[in-house]
Amino acid sequence: MSARGETVESRLRPTICEAVEKAAASLDITGVRALRVLLHAGVTAYWPLVKAAPTKHIRAYEATLRTLRERWELRSGSSPDPAATEMFREMDTEVANFLQLCADRSGAQWLEPVDDIAAYTVSVLQGTVLRWLADSNDETTLIVLDDLVSGLATRAAEV
Repeated sequence: MSARGETVESRLRPTICEAVEKAAASLDITGVRALRVLLHAGVTAYWPLVKAAPTKHIRAYEATLRTLRERWELRSGSSPDPAATEMFREMDTEVANFLQLCADRSGAQWLEPVDDIAAYTVSVLQGTVLRWLADSNDETTLIVLDDLVSGLATRAAEV
């Protein structure tokens, strides 16, 4: 879930996948309650990856903004930037894979298209990472991530 056009793996990052699988193996519940546990496990595994490489994320934001600035300076109308759009599609795909893995392992199903939920999740994560890069406030970040997991769980139902 990087912030720029670096190649984002189309599959789940091993650390996140391992965290979800490990949590799933220890569950004695199913459905939305289990989904929440698995989402939390994945997000909890994701956050240290961000904290370990703040400069990488800053460079990614800078590269994205540079691309977008150049495009907007040359165009007056609103139209998508192909490179930025592709970068977000790759992040959406990675997050959709994560969301589907959690649903599959928990016995829950998404009430909305998983691609739409992934786009929302990417947007929240992008803002959260940017804010943390600015203020390094771990407590606020953890509250936002917990709220994200809670909100995601409301978009699912028992199978």
